[in-house]
Amino acid sequence: MKIEVGRAAVWQHAEESDLQDMIRKVAAHFEIADIAIHTPGKLTYLKEAPRKYHRIRPFESDHRFDTATGKLVRKGNAQ
Repeated sequence: MKIEVGRAAVWQHAEESDLQDMIRKVAAHFEIADIAIHTPGKLTYLKEAPRKYHRIRPFESDHRFDTATGKLVRKGNAQ
């Protein structure tokens, strides 16, 4: 992944991603202290790199609750 830092790099990446107009509209109403743009294969940020995190999706599980029996059942098992 290509990682770049700085104002010029962020504006170049915004232009490539067609985000310049949206960023200008937001900046007209709010003060933007820092910005990061992440697209597949490229990350640019102004001051601080975005924090790494793991997204937990609660409804994506390999188990399900069977309401008829009240048991926890693996998905794909017909019971």
